[in-house]
Amino acid sequence: MAALNPTSALRAARNAASIKLADTGAGASSIKLYTAPGDTLLAVRVLARPCGSVDAAGRIQLAQAATDDLVLADGGASYGEWCDADGAPIASGHVTDAAGNYTDADGAVVPHPDGVGPFVVSGTAGTRLYAGGVLRLATALIG
Repeated sequence: MAALNPTSALRAARNAASIKLADTGAGASSIKLYTAPGDTLLAVRVLARPCGSVDAAGRIQLAQAATDDLVLADGGASYGEWCDADGAPIASGHVTDAAGNYTDADGAVVPHPDGVGPFVVSGTAGTRLYAGGVLRLATALIG
């Protein structure tokens, strides 16, 4: 299948619609981090309202809420979901640290085969999270 290369204007319009979709609902948009798809929920990072903005290149820059969120369970985050304000997933991707590493099921910090993920845990090597700790994510640029 041939790839369609969007212009910055098309990317910006598409991504503005994604932000609007994410902010639709009763609560706040969030990022949920899991050990793997369909596995243990480790943490939920609530986003601001609006949950992001579109930068000059047309990419989404997610905005975290001012209040810190605490990690729910111990584990290595490898999968994340961007959820709308009702908690339904609208996008997903892998989780890494700023160097593109993640914590595998054995607890080892290893390079992710796809490089730096759309969801980046900050302040740590790897993606190991500890229950009760504060969840900090690097500024995400998506799309």
